[in-house]
Amino acid sequence: MQAFSLAFTYAIAAAARCTISELRSDVEAVDYTVRQVAGHRRYSSSVVDVQMKCTSQDVLRDDGVHWRLPRGHYDALRNPKSYNRKILVVLLVPDDVTQWLTTTPEHMILAGSAFWTCVEGHEATTGSSKTVVLPRHNNYDVEQLLGILHRIGNGGRP
Repeated sequence: MQAFSLAFTYAIAAAARCTISELRSDVEAVDYTVRQVAGHRRYSSSVVDVQMKCTSQDVLRDDGVHWRLPRGHYDALRNPKSYNRKILVVLLVPDDVTQWLTTTPEHMILAGSAFWTCVEGHEATTGSSKTVVLPRHNNYDVEQLLGILHRIGNGGRP
């Protein structure tokens, strides 16, 4: 699942003409950083740190993906003092691994859908974990990634 989610991520970033920096260890609940060089209003480039999860579990509800984060990861993602903006991305894949990838002479199709959210500034939790909802309208794709980076590049939140 980790390798597939990384391939999914690279495909979206490549189509968005962005670069990815992978971290060797999961520091501050970050798996990789996406960078875009563009002339935004405030910055000449923008970056977003991403915590990536992949699952075949039934976590999609009417309002979005319900994902339980350990308290440490939740606290790192909600920390408003972090230099880089952070998002959580959850990739949903079929149960059957043979359905994850389809290739033809003309196409390579990755099966799955990903959703994202930003919990920066959210309230603290006293429990050992926190369930966050990644809204259905936050489909992690090229258009959404570019929107995230554009908002950050203009000095805003993802």
